[in-house]
Amino acid sequence: DALKTDLFFQLSQVHLRRQDYVAMEEFIPVILDVSRRLGNVEKEALALCNLAVARSVQSDYKAAMPLFIESLEKSRPIGFRYNEANCLINIGTIYAQLFNYEDALDRYHIVLSEYKDVLSDNTLIVIQNNTGNIYFTLEQYEESLFHFSESLLMAQNASYKEMIAHTTSQKCRAYLALGDFRQAYENARLSSELILELGGKVNGKQIHLLNLAELEAVDGDFERAKRLGKKGIALSRRLNDVVSELRGFLTLSGIYQTERDFESAFKCQRIYSTMQADYAKTQRNMRMIDLEIKYSLQEKQSKIEELTKENEYQALLLDQSSQMAQQNTKLLHANEELRQFAYITSHDLKEPLRMIGSFTQIIRQQFSSQLSEESETYFQYVKEGVTRMNSLLDGLLQYATIGKSDMDRDFVNLNEVLRLACANLKLVIEESEARIRYQELPVVHSVAPLLIQLLQNLIGNAVKFCKPGAKPDIQILTEEFPDHYRVAVVDNGVGVDPEHYDRIFVIFQRLHTRAQYEGTGLGLAICQKIVQQLGGKIWVQSELGKGATFYFTLPK
Repeated sequence: DALKTDLFFQLSQVHLRRQDYVAMEEFIPVILDVSRRLGNVEKEALALCNLAVARSVQSDYKAAMPLFIESLEKSRPIGFRYNEANCLINIGTIYAQLFNYEDALDRYHIVLSEYKDVLSDNTLIVIQNNTGNIYFTLEQYEESLFHFSESLLMAQNASYKEMIAHTTSQKCRAYLALGDFRQAYENARLSSELILELGGKVNGKQIHLLNLAELEAVDGDFERAKRLGKKGIALSRRLNDVVSELRGFLTLSGIYQTERDFESAFKCQRIYSTMQADYAKTQRNMRMIDLEIKYSLQEKQSKIEELTKENEYQALLLDQSSQMAQQNTKLLHANEELRQFAYITSHDLKEPLRMIGSFTQIIRQQFSSQLSEESETYFQYVKEGVTRMNSLLDGLLQYATIGKSDMDRDFVNLNEVLRLACANLKLVIEESEARIRYQELPVVHSVAPLLIQLLQNLIGNAVKFCKPGAKPDIQILTEEFPDHYRVAVVDNGVGVDPEHYDRIFVIFQRLHTRAQYEGTGLGLAICQKIVQQLGGKIWVQSELGKGATFYFTLPK
């Protein structure tokens, strides 16, 4: 695998140098895959950078920019400074192509201040020249002259003749913009000598020709100025240098105006205006691409930040997992102890309570002839208290035994559950002449005894809290959802004030006096505990005096 990575990488480099990007991109996925498996981050970063260069050369900046940034981010942790610098240079160049000069200069300045030690002299010369170009475009001519001079000095030290000629022409252009013709003449002379020495094949020769055209115009030799200007335009067109071509037509237009050849001046100005409009359109389009790239990178950064926060949160959870597990164990143990306590208390209290009731009745019977009417009332109070206490203990016992962990789940037909719940309430339903209506109910995976108790309590409540003089009308409805069923028990009773929605599910809470409605205040608390044990939710919707609908959900 290591040998394969090296071999494929070298082949990709060959194709990159030959500008055969299709062939090069065939190797990149293999290099990335193998280098990631081997943990070779350096090769991975280089492959990403090469792919980005290929996309950039093809003007696919939206694809190139994220690749350069990813390569840069891979390089920093391993101290791969050469690739960091390379990525920053390419990112700056893309920004320059997109007319985002601020971000381009930012990247170039970082490279010039922090990465000189890892870059070749030739690369630094080009970056200084590119920086000067941007400042010239921004009409900051003094700053551009500084960087052209730096580039020239480095080119001279490296004996890089082609760039010596080019940067000398650049300095001449800057001096012309500043109106320093003496320095412009001197640099133009040096450029001419160097270009002649190099046989005329020099990058930036079109800039030199246009410099000479402007200088000849200043000297008043308009014929020579026009010839040089036209040569500069023709060369600019061949090199696809739109900026120099625009400069050439503007220079010719000025020369023709000075000669009072307004027809020719108008033709040059018209060409200039048309080209300038097209160039402005290109700038707008490129700036739109720049905004798209920024938006895309911002979205990516937001996702990274989200993932980072999520990872930090997950790490925090993992750190606390041991402690939480211990706390959960203690809580489960405490809950089980509390359940056993409630069960034992309610169960054991019933025996002395039964004795109180029994012996109270015996005393009443033995001394019935001696009891006054007031004493009879007292005995009645005791009897009612014992009955009420017995009901409370029954309810507490029932509440405490719900949710035992040994209750098995099975497929349960809710139609059968409803039939059994109604059978348990047979006497109450018949006495109240209640009507129970329902649709065909589904089969759920649940605990049958708990469901019977749940429906029995809800229907019993609906019968109990019926409006005076009315017959209970109760409807059972179901609705299916992707992962659960929702069951509704609808009644025509007294209803519930919305401000008491939460209170009615609290243990021992009552909304009515015992004189109005009997009960212990445990019925709905038991319902809530059953539904929670079954993995669902329970709630009510109602309006006082207009009945109530109790909803609960059951997982499928």
